Amino acid sequence: MTATLGATCFAGLGPLVQRALERQGAVSVSRLRVRNFDYLSFRLERSKIRAVRSVHLLEDVFLEISRTPEITKSSDVAKLSRRLGRVALLESVALKNELFADKKGNRRGRPTYCCFVRQNRDHRVHRKRVSQDVVSSIARLFPRWRLDDPADLEFWVFWADAAVLALRLSDETLKYRGRLPPKLPGALRPTIAAAMVELADVQDTHAVLDPMCGTGTLLLECSRRFPRADLFGSDRSAEAVATADGRLGGSATIRRCELDELDFAPGTFDRILTNLPWGDQTPIRGPVYTTGISKLFDCIADNGCIVLLTSRRDLLEPTLRRLRARWTTTRVLVQGTWASIYVVTKQ
Repeated sequence: MTATLGATCFAGLGPLVQRALERQGAVSVSRLRVRNFDYLSFRLERSKIRAVRSVHLLEDVFLEISRTPEITKSSDVAKLSRRLGRVALLESVALKNELFADKKGNRRGRPTYCCFVRQNRDHRVHRKRVSQDVVSSIARLFPRWRLDDPADLEFWVFWADAAVLALRLSDETLKYRGRLPPKLPGALRPTIAAAMVELADVQDTHAVLDPMCGTGTLLLECSRRFPRADLFGSDRSAEAVATADGRLGGSATIRRCELDELDFAPGTFDRILTNLPWGDQTPIRGPVYTTGISKLFDCIADNGCIVLLTSRRDLLEPTLRRLRARWTTTRVLVQGTWASIYVVTKQ
């Protein structure tokens, strides 16, 4: 028996997530682009749904309830909620409780619910009209349930040309791995870090370096997936180094130093991954994009690769050309800004 599910990831990562889902047995995968996110619809055997939690690139997972090819007028809105029924809704809630049980224990009292609409652009029919129709349908079916935000049950409508109504199955433990990351300027989201690890093709036999590790999110993603890899990190900030060391719990060697102070022997590392300074919150200090990148090339093995996140192609690519490097890019929307994940190899 199969279920139709949905998943969200940051815009641009859809193709990467699709491949990861297909490795878990997902079929009939399709994508919608909504503001800031890609939404992927797919079918999966119910016995394999738990495996979706191991796809670390996902922000959230949903159970699809209904879909309509378009909403161009008010009468089209009702098409989304026609499949809402007491039995179907209760089965959906049971699946949510099975996969993402409330860590605080069983809730008592009336369940609360709400509905959000995420769209690709402004449409002729206002999104509030869509949300109100879904909420009204649920209220008719379960008059004792209570409308609230935040809510026990979140219904979402993902609306590009087609529109999908889905129940959110996941909670914050999915995208944050069960623990909120430190809130420091320029901190990397775990799902973006997971995409960089995926693109780097890290293996348990590899020596991996993050030379600007910040609070250690990239190294933490590596250690969770590849616990036998040799992990090293450095950063110019004493506070960041202390935080990273505490988060990694001894699974990586972390030290404080500037990028140009790295003293590893040539060819020491199989993989180098780092989030370069590029946004307003992480100002560029020193020749990071020139001599810094050259230093990383000295540290990487001939058959290795360097994975870099930045929006400053104007600074990075001239250095890569000077070093005669080869690279591919994956565009991703990070905190409202389009950036690129570069996978760089030597000629």
